[in-house]
Amino acid sequence: MKKRVPHIQVEFSTATNDIVAGIGHYTLGITLGLDELAAEGKLTYSLIVPRHRSSRVTRFNLRNYKKIITNPIPSRFMRGFMKYHWNVPMNWLLGRGRYYFPSFEAWPTWGAKSSVVFHDMTYLAEPDCVMKGHRNYMLRFMPFSTKNAHNIITVSEFSKTEITCYLHYPKSKIFVATPSIDRRLFYKRSASEIYKVKLKYDIWFEDYILSVGSIEPRKNYERLLDAYVSLPRKVTDKYPLVMVGADGWENEALLAKIQRAKENGYKIIKPARFVEDKDLPALYSGTQFFVFVPIYEGFGMPPLEALACGTPVLASKGTSVTEAVGDAAVYCDPFSAKDIAEKLRYMVSETEKDRSQWDDRINKHLESLNWRKSAEITASALTDLPVSYFKREAK
Repeated sequence: MKKRVPHIQVEFSTATNDIVAGIGHYTLGITLGLDELAAEGKLTYSLIVPRHRSSRVTRFNLRNYKKIITNPIPSRFMRGFMKYHWNVPMNWLLGRGRYYFPSFEAWPTWGAKSSVVFHDMTYLAEPDCVMKGHRNYMLRFMPFSTKNAHNIITVSEFSKTEITCYLHYPKSKIFVATPSIDRRLFYKRSASEIYKVKLKYDIWFEDYILSVGSIEPRKNYERLLDAYVSLPRKVTDKYPLVMVGADGWENEALLAKIQRAKENGYKIIKPARFVEDKDLPALYSGTQFFVFVPIYEGFGMPPLEALACGTPVLASKGTSVTEAVGDAAVYCDPFSAKDIAEKLRYMVSETEKDRSQWDDRINKHLESLNWRKSAEITASALTDLPVSYFKREAK
């Protein structure tokens, strides 16, 4: 008799958004791992996407999914289901299987088990760092989402502890599937490619310090800017600060501070146009070093992307960032502009001496992260089968 393998329904919409954010990249990475498991006959899977974005699935290197399931319900109605706890059994509409929800929202699925990914607890741990409307929405739907799911998956041990603390959820039902990095996309780029990308975004300086993240309170740009303008002018004149990220919220004070710094002669560059994902590796490769000092993160992908491009990293000490980059980075206190400034000076000095001093630690850390491994953990959470079942068989 043919062995029956589990079938997984992947809610894939975040990977098909017009602008793909961190959760979308995570969804794609895990799905690529599931695709590998499907190729080995360990499972089957289908993709659930909004009807109007279903054609975008072809842009991804997914070869082994069973089918694309178009969700006929508009997203605004789906949000209503979650916000007002409408107990509509989505599996009756979308089909059988174990449901994987990678973006906080676990839809009701009567008689079908599901796993939901909670990436962080920012809305409870740092409520001032979340827009009021979004925070209120999460306060409404998160209890419903927790109730709907068979278990929770998260992205770091830090977030697992936070979920247990704030939601009083049993640790035994929380699985940690860490993000990884696609080394086919993130690698050190050539000088000619770096030059072309810098030209595209009006970055006219040979050297610069780079930071990537939405311009919002959680990313801590105000302290970073305070630290930067406290550096000696010979440092800031040589190394402009390039800030890449979408315009977030509650950033009026920061934008005003940036403008004042520019009027005082500091070279602060925020590209006027949105920086495409395909251009980020060149910007990571071209910077003297990368700085990432948020006050709260569920994981933190930008410093990991920078490391994959061979770039030294200065990062926040605490939350999950230390898990994201391990001992491959230099750390600072994100609540102290003075400490950030001291570490910026240290990074300038050390990278001018020898940027290769971090290479061994970077490579070792990157080798410890693996989308396949995280997909195995995800599949185990979804199916209740042991992780060993999904391991690659030795040849």
